[in-house]
Amino acid sequence: MVRKYVNWAAVVVSLVLLIASVAWLYKEAQWAQWSPSGDDVQAQQLAAFTYGSIGLEVLPLKYAAVIGTVSRSAYIMGTEDDRSIWDTYGFLPNPAANDDADPLCAVNAEQKLPYGFNVTNYLPKIAQKTPLEFVGLSCAACHSGTLHTEAGTTTEIINGMGNPALDVIAFTDVVRSAVLDPTLTTTKIIEAYRTNCKDIDGLGFVPRTFDETVDRVMIWAWLRAARNQISEDTAKEGLPYHGAQLKDAKFMPAGPSRTRPFRSIIRVALELPGEENFAYSKIPAVFEQRVDLRPRSQYDGSIADPVTRSFVAAYASGTSLVSLSKPEMEFNIRSAAGYTEELGISVPVDKFVDLFPNEAPTSDQVKDGLEVYKLHCAACHGYRPIEGDRLWAAKGEKLHQVSLLKPVDRTTPIGTDPERIMFRYSNLLVQGLTTILPGWDEDLEKQRESLKQAKLEATAQGQLAEADLWVGHLERLNLSARQFRLGHPLYFPETDVSDEVGYINNPIPYAYLRAPYLHNGSVPTLRQLINLDERPQSFCRGDNDYDPAAVGLIAPPPDSNGVCPPGLPFLFDTGARGNSNQGHNYPWAYQGADWNEKDLTDLLAYLKTL
Repeated sequence: MVRKYVNWAAVVVSLVLLIASVAWLYKEAQWAQWSPSGDDVQAQQLAAFTYGSIGLEVLPLKYAAVIGTVSRSAYIMGTEDDRSIWDTYGFLPNPAANDDADPLCAVNAEQKLPYGFNVTNYLPKIAQKTPLEFVGLSCAACHSGTLHTEAGTTTEIINGMGNPALDVIAFTDVVRSAVLDPTLTTTKIIEAYRTNCKDIDGLGFVPRTFDETVDRVMIWAWLRAARNQISEDTAKEGLPYHGAQLKDAKFMPAGPSRTRPFRSIIRVALELPGEENFAYSKIPAVFEQRVDLRPRSQYDGSIADPVTRSFVAAYASGTSLVSLSKPEMEFNIRSAAGYTEELGISVPVDKFVDLFPNEAPTSDQVKDGLEVYKLHCAACHGYRPIEGDRLWAAKGEKLHQVSLLKPVDRTTPIGTDPERIMFRYSNLLVQGLTTILPGWDEDLEKQRESLKQAKLEATAQGQLAEADLWVGHLERLNLSARQFRLGHPLYFPETDVSDEVGYINNPIPYAYLRAPYLHNGSVPTLRQLINLDERPQSFCRGDNDYDPAAVGLIAPPPDSNGVCPPGLPFLFDTGARGNSNQGHNYPWAYQGADWNEKDLTDLLAYLKTL
């Protein structure tokens, strides 16, 4: 009798396993396949830029859907209103969302998640596909924005501009804190999701508990792995900040619209701490990136190829080499780069007068302003003709040249803040970066030889710790070469990265969409940049209104106690290291000897047309 029951139990178990296997195969057919959508290259590029995965999966979708309730203590600062976590840190609302009362759930995630977010089945870091859906960031999450005025008007989303409200570094600390919360459990996530959403329907012929069971197991595994990884990272990055610290420049010095790109790339490319790095950089605009118009990108001109630029941005933001080797990730990196090459050329971008017709300058002002621009600005930036071919065909004699840092006093020729190009380990970065992705055959051998030579040179100079660093990087390169036997698909040659130390003179298309100005975002308006108005010494940042008359952000000063209002909580002090707003006094210093208000007003009129 017992044997009979055992046999029946075995049959039942086998049947259950068979059903589970069929269900798994059914689900796998839904999430395990990828191919480019359609044959329209421009549509593919737009899709890659807007919601294509570049290996920056952050959270399981079901956790992202309820993070505002189960992890609210991780992101509140004590002064904000009832905004969502996404709004609090400056992500753009999704224009596809048509019902704000409808909660974020799996069935509507692509419409309810912020603009520039994607939903994939990739596990973070290793990019293995599973039934569990994850939320990730695409290029558009940082490189898109809106302009809203005091009058209450808001533009549609403009692809290509840096998001002026996005506080991405503070958001990163929020996520780290939320995941490390000891009270966060799989059950807490699933129960909160079940309360909000009614879309766990199973596979039709399989009870809904199957899907939920899979989610529970995989969220548990993700949570455990994520906590272990973040705990390891704290040794190099420190504990995440929280509460009011998240908007306090003493703790989180970057603030809205800025990043610390070289701190990030030093951590991943050189595997060194970067906390003392003061190389702040605003999120750049990415218009007209074609190499014939912009041979080198980044504020320092350090990157030549747009694909390499996109790889470095994704890699510094937290993706992995394994993720970026996947066909979908590689395709999205290349396609998104291609989109920025034509953005503003064959892909239209609104002009200033299209959005702000009441602030349109007169034709006489624009003509006079062009003459001022030619005299004082065109040598470095080139210029757009007022009519006809609007590309930057007219070249300046210094256009695309790097204004090198002066070796004697470590200042820039134009007097701007030098921290972005004189941070610690900057002299090691090119060597480290160009040997991250293994090439193949002769390219790989050149990488190996360059690391061996770097070790010998460091040893000869008595830099023994640096010599050991290059020994470790050679081992790392050899390991990657075994993993990617034909080279990494995004491998780039050493010529794609420059070690010149300075700032590059590049064109400035769509100048009105580049606020705040200078590479570190230290000047709120274009009027202040050209010294028509005096530059503020300190101002408040957050989700600032846009002033079309001044062409930039309305950034009020703090109160008499040095405190900013709740809606603009970040105090930007231009006297702090890395925040200087000095230099670039073209045409003239504010109210200097040659200062001419009419010429500057006309110059502003022309700049509005770029």
